Amino acid sequence: MLTSQQSTSSTFEREDIKIPSVTPGWSLDAWKYIPKTSTKRESPKGLPLIIMAHGLGGNKLMGLSPYAEIFASMGYAVVAFDYRRWGASAGTPRHIVYVSEQLDDYRSVIKYCRQQPEFDPHRVVLWGTSFSGGHVVTLASERLLNLSGVIAQCPYLGSGPPTQLSWTFMKTLWRYIVDVFGQMIGLSPSYIPTVAYPGEVAFIATPGSKDCYFALAGDERNFSNEISASSLLELPFYNPNASGAHITCPALVVAAEHDNICMFPAATDLQSLSNRVQLVTLPGGHFDAYSGFPLHERCLDAMKAFLSEHVPSG
Repeated sequence: MLTSQQSTSSTFEREDIKIPSVTPGWSLDAWKYIPKTSTKRESPKGLPLIIMAHGLGGNKLMGLSPYAEIFASMGYAVVAFDYRRWGASAGTPRHIVYVSEQLDDYRSVIKYCRQQPEFDPHRVVLWGTSFSGGHVVTLASERLLNLSGVIAQCPYLGSGPPTQLSWTFMKTLWRYIVDVFGQMIGLSPSYIPTVAYPGEVAFIATPGSKDCYFALAGDERNFSNEISASSLLELPFYNPNASGAHITCPALVVAAEHDNICMFPAATDLQSLSNRVQLVTLPGGHFDAYSGFPLHERCLDAMKAFLSEHVPSG
């Protein structure tokens, strides 16, 4: 069903679409934004495309639309999708993170979009935030994807908050062990909260994270706040910076100096690895770049300038 979305300029339409994943029968739920480029009722063709997904434990309902609407009003087509097992996409068990699956989901969306006449297959930009910011950095090193650029907002680049040995850590580790061995013998996943307050068991329990996650969700029904405890195993073995020296396209990294989830020094490390990386530093925390937070406009300005320079919509 095609629905006209009201923005400041009413210059785009949004359509809900399903995209095949590499798992038969599991489709990816996505929003397709198409700018209204003229008054004619012709189907647009050859539009530059931005492909977006959310971060750890999130889904496209949690603050992606403000970015997509701005980009569409600039003349870009946008496809924002949910990974398998998350949001409105198919896949069971639910709410498990497999980095390899999520990278494949980006690849599936790229492949699908390049087969659609409304998109220019030679002007494809990936956008990611937090954990998905790490994904787009990883994919930027894959020459066969032939990307025009990537934008990574406050990305996870292999460096998270330091682990502190505490009773909470021991309880979290125990939940992880129970889930790993439970799934090995065929039990359903054991879940922990995605975010919680400091001192509580969760995947992320840094100051401010829980309130900010729910602020992005708007309606608490948009955010389940659960993730399999075994998903913790994915992070120690995932380092997007490991391929940083092989980045093949322009890459914008917008990083926050006082980020307490995705450590800022990893962003400067990435910049030192590749001259394709443009680093924009924000004087705030992890969530300050998002819509409704203090540095959002400054973050958007950097993204707009990057797109205009490297992948102009005209």
